[in-house]
Amino acid sequence: MSPGFPPDPIGEIEVIEGEMLRIDEIARLCSVSVEWVLGHVHGETLLAEWREGVCYLSSTALWRARQIASIESRFEADPQLAALVVDLMDEVRELRARLALYER
Repeated sequence: MSPGFPPDPIGEIEVIEGEMLRIDEIARLCSVSVEWVLGHVHGETLLAEWREGVCYLSSTALWRARQIASIESRFEADPQLAALVVDLMDEVRELRARLALYER
C-alpha cells in the first residue's frame, strides 16, 4: 500500500506477458460495461489491439482498466484524470523498485 493512497479494494492481478483478453472479458473482470472499456479505448486511456473486428487488450491493460475504474468510482474522476493518476502511481511504483535496488 502506498502512503497517501487508500487500500486497493481491487486486489492483486497476475500480469501475464503477452496474454490478450477480449474486450468483454476485460469488462467482466473490471465490473464495468463493454461500452465503458470501448470508450476508454477510443479515448486512448487504454491501449487495444484489433483482430478481425474484435478488440483485445493485454493483461497489463486489465490492471490499468481496473485501477482507472476504481479511481473514477471512488473520486468521481474524469477518465483522463483517472488515467493520469494511474500513470503517476505506476511511476511511483517503478521509482520505489529502483530505490530498493540501490538500498541493498
